[in-house]
Amino acid sequence: MPVTVVSRSDVGKVRKNNEDAFWFAPLPEPPSLVLSLVSDGVGGKEFGEIASAKTCDVFEELVNTNKLKMAADPDMRGPMLDMSARRAHQEIAAMGQENKDYAGMACTLVCVLADEDKVGWVCVGDSRIYHWRSGELSQISEDQTVAMALYKEGRIQQADIATHPDKNTLMYCLGVEGVNNPIAPDSGVFYWQAGDKILLCSDGLTDMVDNSTIASILAYSPTQALDALIGAALAAGGKDNITVSVLENTG
Repeated sequence: MPVTVVSRSDVGKVRKNNEDAFWFAPLPEPPSLVLSLVSDGVGGKEFGEIASAKTCDVFEELVNTNKLKMAADPDMRGPMLDMSARRAHQEIAAMGQENKDYAGMACTLVCVLADEDKVGWVCVGDSRIYHWRSGELSQISEDQTVAMALYKEGRIQQADIATHPDKNTLMYCLGVEGVNNPIAPDSGVFYWQAGDKILLCSDGLTDMVDNSTIASILAYSPTQALDALIGAALAAGGKDNITVSVLENTG
C-alpha cells in the first residue's frame, strides 16, 4: 500500500470515559485509496461516545458497500466526503429523534481519503487535519468555532483565539442540530508526496501540545510519532481524551 496509517486513542488523565473514536481502512475499489477518520464526542453533551461511534459505523458501511468508489477520481474525493459527513449527521440526528435519551448528542469529524498523489478531506467542528512535509507543519482544516468566526469577522485578533472563552464553542457538529438543519462541512483536495505525513487529531492533542512540538514529533516514524504525540499530551496534563491518526505517504 502506498499509504501507511496508524491510529490510537487515550482517555487522558482527567475524564472517566473516552468519547473519541477513530476508524481507517482501504477502499475495496480502488484499493490504493485509504480512508481514515477521527471523531470527538462533543464535551458536555450526553452520549458523545455514541455519536462518534455512529460516525465510524456510517463511514465503515459506505466503504464496505463500495459507495465511495467515485473517489477514484481525485476531484470527487472532497465532494464524496462532504456527502458522507452529511449522511452521518442525518443518522445521528435521527437517533436523537427516535430515542429521547440520545437527543442532543453530537460529535466532530475529520476524515481523509488518500492515495500516493492526492488527499481528499472533510472537517466538521474543531478536530484538526495537518499536512507535514520536511519538518514544516500546515493546518489544512479550519476550526469551526465561535472564536474563529469572530476572528474572520474582524472582531478579535488572531492572537486572541487561543484564550477566547468561546475557543471550543462549536459553530457546527454532527447530529446536534437535528435532521432538518444543515451543517457546513469544509472539504477539499490537496497534493502530497513520498515522505509526507498527515495528522488527524482531536482537540485533546492540540489543546495540550503546540504546533512546533507536533512538527518535530512528526519527523519520527508513524508509530513512534503516534506514541510520542499522545505521550506529550499526557505529559502536559491530558485534560481531555486524545485521539491521533498518522498517515505516511510511502509511494
